[in-house]
Amino acid sequence: MRLLTGIVCCAGLCVLIDAAGAQVAGPPAAQPGLGELVKIDSLQTTRRSDSYGIASFVLSNGTDKKIDSVELTCWMDDDRERATKVLVWANQPVPAHASYQFKNVNIGVVGLNSRSQCEVTRVD
Repeated sequence: MRLLTGIVCCAGLCVLIDAAGAQVAGPPAAQPGLGELVKIDSLQTTRRSDSYGIASFVLSNGTDKKIDSVELTCWMDDDRERATKVLVWANQPVPAHASYQFKNVNIGVVGLNSRSQCEVTRVD
């Protein structure tokens, strides 16, 4: 009987400790969004004869880690519903708090007189 009482007491103590820990922990501090830390600057796009858009841009890495690749979401004329996702690899890792020039990035089919926009949606 003592063994059963000891197990029940131990389980009750664990529940109390977990509850106390949950009350002490506050909400996590607000962290800057990806768009604030990794930015596309100087985006320039051209349209090839086969209707594909080619982009050149500077990627600014405001994080504390190097970046090997980025996923871009690109769209035309403010139509985000028809956006395309593009995975872009750097020739060399983009160091923390540095910038890197990307050239000749295929961003998908674009319209004749459309205006393309891109944003970083993921980094690796």
